[in-house]
Order: sequence, then C-alpha cells, then structure tokens
Amino acid sequence: MPTNRLILHADLNSFFATAEQQVNPALRGKPVGVVKGEGRACIIAASVEAKKYGVATGSDVYTARKLCPEIVLVPADFAKYEYISRQFIEICASYSPVCEAFSLDECFIDVTQSESIFGNVFNIAFEIKRRLREVGDYLTCSVGVSHNRLLAKLAGKQIKPDGLFWITDENKLEVLDKSELTDVCGLGFGLYHHLTTLGIDSFPKLRSLSMEYLQKHFGPHWSVHLYNICRGIDEAEVTAIEQIPDAKSVGRTYTTHRNLTKPEEIEALVRNLCEEAAFKARRMNLAGRYVGLSLRSGSAHYQKDQGNFEQRWWGHRTLKYYIDDGADFFRYCLAIAKTWDITNVRFCGVFLGMLAPKNTMPTPLFAGDRRRKALVSALDLVNDKYGDYTVFPANLSKMPLIMPEVTGYFGDKSFRLKYLRQP
Repeated sequence: MPTNRLILHADLNSFFATAEQQVNPALRGKPVGVVKGEGRACIIAASVEAKKYGVATGSDVYTARKLCPEIVLVPADFAKYEYISRQFIEICASYSPVCEAFSLDECFIDVTQSESIFGNVFNIAFEIKRRLREVGDYLTCSVGVSHNRLLAKLAGKQIKPDGLFWITDENKLEVLDKSELTDVCGLGFGLYHHLTTLGIDSFPKLRSLSMEYLQKHFGPHWSVHLYNICRGIDEAEVTAIEQIPDAKSVGRTYTTHRNLTKPEEIEALVRNLCEEAAFKARRMNLAGRYVGLSLRSGSAHYQKDQGNFEQRWWGHRTLKYYIDDGADFFRYCLAIAKTWDITNVRFCGVFLGMLAPKNTMPTPLFAGDRRRKALVSALDLVNDKYGDYTVFPANLSKMPLIMPEVTGYFGDKSFRLKYLRQP
C-alpha cells in the first residue's frame, strides 16, 4: 500500500459531556458524567475533568462517585448530540469528497488529492479546529495524521484534548510500541483475550512472532490481520458516505435501570424497540424477513465484572415474506417468546435481518394490508415533522418511552450514516 496517501482522523473530545458543557456554561470546568437517563447506573461519557479522577466511559455511577464525589450526572440528550455531530461532519466533509463519518464524533478524511488546495494537511487540521469552535466555543477535537486509517486514528489518541499528531513511517513503530494492544482500531476484546492468554501483551512481542505461529493460533484470516496491525499496515480505504452499502440488518438493544417483572411492562419494552427498528428499516426503504429476540434477566447474582446475567433467552424466526411494520415485528417476537419462562427482564434486543429493497416487492394484495401500509406511512410523516413518538402505539404508555439514540457505533451505523445523506 503506498505511503503517499494523507489521511486525517478528527475526533471530538469527550463529546457527549463536552456538548453538555457547551450548552450549560455552569458545567464548564466541573467533572461531568453523562448517563442515559435518571436512575441509570452506567456512565456513557465523562468530561475531561472527570477523566482526571479515573472516571471512564462504562464506569458505574457508584464507582464514579467514589472516585469523584463532586461529579455532576447529566441525562443524555441525543438530539443535541446529533445536531452538533451533523455540523462537525459537514466541516470535515468540506475538505474532501472522500470523508467517512466513522461515528457521531469521528471522521476519517482522505485529503491526498485535495491537500494542495488548502496549502497542506496541517492547514486543514487547524481549519477544522477553528471552525469547530465556531459551532461551539467549548468544543474541541483531536486530529491524527498519517498515511493510513489505522495510524491516523492511533495518532489522534496521542495528544488529548485538542491535540494534533503525525505518525510517519519513521516513528510508527515507536508509537505502536508505546501503545496498548487495544489502542488500535481493529483489535477488539476477543483478539486481545486470545493474545494475552498466549502471553502476548505488547506490539513488540506480537511483531516478533512468525507467520507460522500466528496461523497456528489464529487461522489464515486473523494471522494476516495481526501481522499487519503490529507493523502499522492498513490497506482499508476511507469510505465516502455515498459508497456505504445498504444495511443487512437493523436492531435495537436496551438495558433497563430496574428489573421488569410485570408482563405488560416487558411487552411494552419489546414493542418499543420493535417500533424503532422497524422505523429504521422503513427509513432506508428496506424490509426484512428474519426476526430475532434476545432477553436477559437481572438478579442479585449479576456479576458486573464478567457481564453475566442469571438467565438468557434467545430465539429467531425466518419468515416467508418481508415486514417493516413494528406491529408485525412485535407479533413475531411474542410468538418466539411464547414458551419462555420469563421471571424478570433487565435487557432486551430485537433484530430484523435479511433486509431487501422494498421497491422490488409487490404491492399488498388485500385492502386491509394496503390501508395499514398507508397508515404507517402517515404516522412516519407525523413523527418526522414533530419528533420521534409524537404518535405511538397505545400499549407503549404502560412504561416511559425509550427514545432513539444516535450513538454511531451503538445502534445501526449504516442507518445513521444513510440518515446523514439527507438534507
């Protein structure tokens, strides 16, 4: 892979927490933890000030308060984050048509062909930082520069907040060797656990291994992947928004802040998530025929460090026809769970797969089906205009509504990036 490419990785610093500090100046300079809602036990974002105390994304509230008694907990406002994210992505995309919105707060920008228009790559980096401050004077981003995606993202982690770092062929191994294995994109927990089980806990150790050894322990695919990562090799292209393939599935997961024991509450939770997932499919003009449902219980025996729940239920059904209606989706989920002996529910996930374009499907034959399709379309228009769940099924009133979350990695990335293509 040629090393004359120029890739920028721009990453908003402590995005959710900083967005709250941007909107509420009284929070500036204070340790802030963002939670999904009142009573939720997990910190989904920590401010720069909170991180200095050791509070991190994924910390539970009890631990966060123990580390930092002064921490201010703020409920998440995903509409606010989406608004800022759109402007951030528009800024990044203005420097190259090859801009990949990797998540709500991250963009890869291939400026190989456009760099000269702006003078050089560092002019672009400083311009992004300046224009972001115009969106919000408290917002900052770190920018990494290199000749591939892997190293550009790693470069962005070197100086935070508001940093700028360049990884070259000359310093790439030095930077890698000072980094943790999990600092690089593409080396997740599964690979990390396998590596550390074998006593491989650093990039120098990984680089010292022969391809034969890697193939023996990781197989033909992951052996090449690991061989390349520890040498800073990455052949992946930056994917422009227009080149994103259609999603193969959509879904929604949610963990409640208490155990649900009443059947009507559990059903309302499942229906709520079915409505959101089905809406995502309709928004992309897709329908699916694979229905999946996953439930987990909470109990006094829940082991937080291992992520174990006492009981788990999972099932799926492959249909002979395609659906995109939350009511149909919910009905099949109920059928899947019909024989389950559910005691309580703390986690729920619904999945609609085997998606296909709706324009390839026949018009409903029966008048009742056509009326239902027209009704769902009308409801989508109302909710698009006035906000999510302005109109919703009556049985969702049995517990507080779970609103859509625009979280990039968490949720359906393809749906959110498709959504960004719209004006």
